Amino acid sequence: MHIAILTFEGFNELDSFIALNILRRVQKPGWRVRSPAPPATSAR
Repeated sequence: MHIAILTFEGFNELDSFIALNILRRVQKPGWRVRSPAPPATSAR
């Protein structure tokens, strides 16, 4: 299973980082979690 964290311009970076870190902790065979590309600009 391939999981991608989708982000949009003006996103709150905490939402993406928290989801990414939680999903990366799942140790299931065949799971791959990645962050999106190209980079998006956060709401800061």
